[in-house]
Amino acid sequence: MSIDEATEKALMALDDESMKIAEQVQAYNRKLMTPLWTKRRDILKKIPGFWGQAIGNTPMFGLATGDSDVEALENLVDFHVEYDEKNPDYRKVVATFKKNDVFKNETLTKEYTINPEEGKVLAKSTIDWHSGKEPNSKKRKNDADEDDDEFAASFVEWFADDDIRPGIMLSEEVFPNALEYYQGLDIDDDDEDDDEEIDLASEDEEDEEEEAPKVKKAKK
Repeated sequence: MSIDEATEKALMALDDESMKIAEQVQAYNRKLMTPLWTKRRDILKKIPGFWGQAIGNTPMFGLATGDSDVEALENLVDFHVEYDEKNPDYRKVVATFKKNDVFKNETLTKEYTINPEEGKVLAKSTIDWHSGKEPNSKKRKNDADEDDDEFAASFVEWFADDDIRPGIMLSEEVFPNALEYYQGLDIDDDDEDDDEEIDLASEDEEDEEEEAPKVKKAKK
């Protein structure tokens, strides 16, 4: 059954309003979480290889990691995302590395906005590669052509390009859920597993109720 034009417009207006409310909720959630992320940052610095493993566990970066990316991630000692309460679309990603044989920079940064229609890179790093470690753009293109179904990106090269898609993954998924990615957990699968556990628990309870013997009342 089709709906009339006026009703469709009213529903679309409500949908737009709900999206704005969802964005406000996310912004408020980030505001509440920021102090906790700051405390977490100090703790994670004490765990060797934490961020390298967390980022390497994502399909987006795990599929594209060449030797240079692997070495860079092994030397990643700190990773942080800065948000702006007054500009909810703004993100600044900061990655700090130990001295390594891939590039000379100790810190790589990238600033961008994530709005799907107007998202753009505001500032990016210029990577000072060590001799012989420069990315092979031809090889990267061939790798991308071989696997068009999976979008993959180089973590290091991303800091110097104009693509915001990896940044959305890093700032909206990896950074807030760092522990889950470090442990290699699939967040969506976890939700499904929880539902299955609840269903199984309910079935077990029903079985126990059916099998439990009835207690006879004592005679007076």
